[in-house]
Amino acid sequence: MRKRIDARGKTLRAFRAYLELQLTADWIRKEMRGQLQSFDMTMAGFRVLEMLYREGPAHMSAASRKLECERQNLYRVVQKLEERGLVRRVMEMLPLMDNKKNRALKAMGDTEQRGRGVTRLRLKHAGRKFIATLFPRHAKVVKALMRALDGREQETLSKLCRKLREGLSVNFFKELRIIREGEGLGVGEELRLEI
Repeated sequence: MRKRIDARGKTLRAFRAYLELQLTADWIRKEMRGQLQSFDMTMAGFRVLEMLYREGPAHMSAASRKLECERQNLYRVVQKLEERGLVRRVMEMLPLMDNKKNRALKAMGDTEQRGRGVTRLRLKHAGRKFIATLFPRHAKVVKALMRALDGREQETLSKLCRKLREGLSVNFFKELRIIREGEGLGVGEELRLEI
């Protein structure tokens, strides 16, 4: 029969898992960064090229959400890719929604086209050719790194990562309530981990 674990034990177990995940993610990033540097490419740049290659043109705001990065950071990455001739930014005007203000302007004879400017990202021919060469090589390195896990373990890892991302906010707020109620670590109490 398994021994029931107390709140402190659960905190230590969660922290050990967090550290293992962090160490593994850092190790994988380091391995991938080295391989991408041989193509003079950053991980962020690769992710933008790969997304555009797989999904086609995208608005900057949509790309920022998909890649989970700030727009300012994405702008810098795209600027470097643009300088290399791999991507192109195209400004487009989206029409404004039909609302009272726009109808009033039209009624007064205002015929000027109004809209909201958005930036769409596109792969240039050189970018498509570059990612078509880079992606298969990068995929082989990823496959070699993931070979430590069999197919079923790789699928389980993917599901666990998605589950962790999706459930993170719900669990975070639940844990905050527990800590506020005094079940967390005491003042001055050390968090000792045995890894």
